[in-house]
Amino acid sequence: MHFSYARAWRKIAVAVLATGLLTSTAACSTSSSAAPGAPAASQGKGTGTTDGGGALLKVFMPSTSNVYLAAASQSIKDEAKALNYTVNIVENNWDQTEQDQQVQEWLATGERAAAVLMWPAGAAAATNSIRLLSAQAPVIQFNNLVTPEASKYVTAYAGVSDTGIGKEAGANALAAVEKLKAEGVKFHGPGGKPNVVEIRFTAGYAAGDDREKAFAEATPGAFNMLAVEPTPTVDAQGGFKAASQVIPRFLGQGIDIVYAHSNDVANGVVQALEQNGLKPGKDVILITGTSSGDMTNLRSGKIWSATLQSPVIEGALVVRTAAQYIATGQVQSGDVTIESSATKPELKVEAPHTATYMMNPQVTAENNASFDIWGLSFDKLMGK
Repeated sequence: MHFSYARAWRKIAVAVLATGLLTSTAACSTSSSAAPGAPAASQGKGTGTTDGGGALLKVFMPSTSNVYLAAASQSIKDEAKALNYTVNIVENNWDQTEQDQQVQEWLATGERAAAVLMWPAGAAAATNSIRLLSAQAPVIQFNNLVTPEASKYVTAYAGVSDTGIGKEAGANALAAVEKLKAEGVKFHGPGGKPNVVEIRFTAGYAAGDDREKAFAEATPGAFNMLAVEPTPTVDAQGGFKAASQVIPRFLGQGIDIVYAHSNDVANGVVQALEQNGLKPGKDVILITGTSSGDMTNLRSGKIWSATLQSPVIEGALVVRTAAQYIATGQVQSGDVTIESSATKPELKVEAPHTATYMMNPQVTAENNASFDIWGLSFDKLMGK
């Protein structure tokens, strides 16, 4: 699940915003400004309060038959209730054409919303719907790519950073190598470098592009990359199919590390490694992105580490971003990543940033039982 449009918006970030709750990952302006292309509410005419007064937040998103989306949807409802907003969610079956039709049908009703929360089914084809929605209400996009074409119609972004997840996975891989070197482990690549196979998200999926690029940038020259293999689907079955194709080709050279873009995909990689006579966690280190899917293999040590991507945090974050924008009618340029605090931050009447990202701490067999972010355990953060 993904996002990379912030690269374009970073061009307008100019200075540092001092704050105790947010850690800036890019420059932020010291004064607020209306978002480009935003509707009337962006002209600095905020309500002055994060209390929604019962106003409507209209949500368009893919089907909650997916466990991640189901948890994110529930979190949106919970956060909206806490801030006194009404929520109406319209789901589609991962179909942009269907979502476009839903948008047009809603606009035809004349119903008014304080903001629209938009998870495009297919960001590359969603620009016209986002444009139409932005004429009705400020659009807060979450989870999915904001394209350069759509960026002038999106007021703010809140949610996951695939770049952040790829960067964290790279750091986790480097730390694993240093630990194993200290234990005397020898790697199979030229010059003693670890041989790495990457099982990435489906070809052309923007989230996979960002995670692949960020991992490479976080580990410059550290690994001998044998292959980058895309999955046919972004789940355990897809991971198994991709790994079953690529692992036999490199058994003779030795595979030291497999980087999979999610824990769910990695569960399929575990099965493929074992079917090829390898012991994940011993013969091969398995580093993963999103902490999704069955965590049995991570908790047993077969998967070395994952990266937290909480649907509960993401759902709350998009509502809080909308509430801050409605309260102020303004957006601060620049992007920020929220800290992994044990206490849920107080929501202040202040303009949200152009992009607000979730935190991405490492998840391991050793630490998953002790997670405490916003007062939630790891399982609660994953909506279980």
